[in-house]
Amino acid sequence: MSDNNSRRVNFALVRISTEQISLAPENVEDNKPVKINAGLNFGIDNDKKLLKVLFKNVFLQEETPFITIETGCIYAIDPESWKLFTNEEQGIFILPKNFAGHLATLTASTARGILHNATENTPLNRFFIPANNIDEMIREHVALPLSPIVRS
Repeated sequence: MSDNNSRRVNFALVRISTEQISLAPENVEDNKPVKINAGLNFGIDNDKKLLKVLFKNVFLQEETPFITIETGCIYAIDPESWKLFTNEEQGIFILPKNFAGHLATLTASTARGILHNATENTPLNRFFIPANNIDEMIREHVALPLSPIVRS
């Protein structure tokens, strides 16, 4: 990966997926606190120069989930930009923290819209994914293996 972080990265959102959505309004009780657990994962397809960001939120009351949503966004990275992130010698793809945060924020915003659409005109529509700084979930550059990990 180049140390030149000022270079423009060319990418495009090519696919959105709702990996999981589960709504259980019967598990919600008024006047009880709500906790939201959030998770973020990244994956790549080195051959196709694709990067997938998964963003998951689970809304809970007293550890009982009532909304679970996981959204995936697939981004195509142009080959020249892809080379900036690739370290062939070490067999890793290094996604800079700031760029990872940007893509995670786009994915979280997409999840927010999917959740709104799924809960529109229902009592669950009052719950939404907060507009927090999602990039704060990423503490350092994201290192991913260039080749798939084979599990036996």
